Amino acid sequence: MPRVRADRFRSAVSATAACLLLLGVAGLPRREARPGPSTDRPPAPPVPPAPLPGPRTTIRLAPADAPVRAAGREPACAAGLGGGPYPDEDVWVFGLPAGARFVAVTPEFVAPDRERVAPTVPTEAGVLTVDGAGGSAAWLRLPAGWTLTGGSAAIAGDADSFALAAVCPASVSPSSS
Repeated sequence: MPRVRADRFRSAVSATAACLLLLGVAGLPRREARPGPSTDRPPAPPVPPAPLPGPRTTIRLAPADAPVRAAGREPACAAGLGGGPYPDEDVWVFGLPAGARFVAVTPEFVAPDRERVAPTVPTEAGVLTVDGAGGSAAWLRLPAGWTLTGGSAAIAGDADSFALAAVCPASVSPSSS
């Protein structure tokens, strides 16, 4: 029985030596320390701050912000807030002042075929973010031509309502005449 174990040990040592030789041939320098995991990965993208601690409150979209179509507002396209303009999509941006953060936003829309749609950001569409001044924003891209009719938001912090902060209407494709 000891002879079998010795053979297995020699076999394992041979396999290990072969692997080390192969790794050396593959470009890993011999007798040099490999860089640690923290130095050979690019830095992670910034993670938005977590919602503020405390109770959650449900608030509504400010009544003055609906109903509205994106094409009826002044375009305000921003790379960090959905980008655009896009050929067939409107970008909708909702905002809260500093001191409150979105946990989830559910804007309510009516599509051109009169279907009511209420996607929830961030679980079904869009992104939640915090700007440099500490204001919370939520944005999403939707098919062009939808009408914003209202909405609700779960927030952490204190606010009476949230606002339609900006829109980036779909770009108009040149017509072939």
